[in-house]
Amino acid sequence: MADEDRPIAWPALKEGTPVHDSTGAEIGKVGRVVADKEKDIFSGITVTSGILSTERFAPADFVGRITETSVELSLEAAEAERLEPY
Repeated sequence: MADEDRPIAWPALKEGTPVHDSTGAEIGKVGRVVADKEKDIFSGITVTSGILSTERFAPADFVGRITETSVELSLEAAEAERLEPY
């Protein structure tokens, strides 16, 4: 397993990391990590999918595996498109 495929903790997650749906298709990039670092509470991420797209909020319950090179959501692309704007 390459280092970049190893799971990382949410505080190490960087904006711009590719986001994949449950089928493995890339659906966007991490816009921001939504969390309270002082209280160690991870609320989720925002997903952006282009210059003119709205950031969509993916709650932590939908965030699966986080690595240095990707975030996997437990949603399919169509479900991710229906996430609430952030």
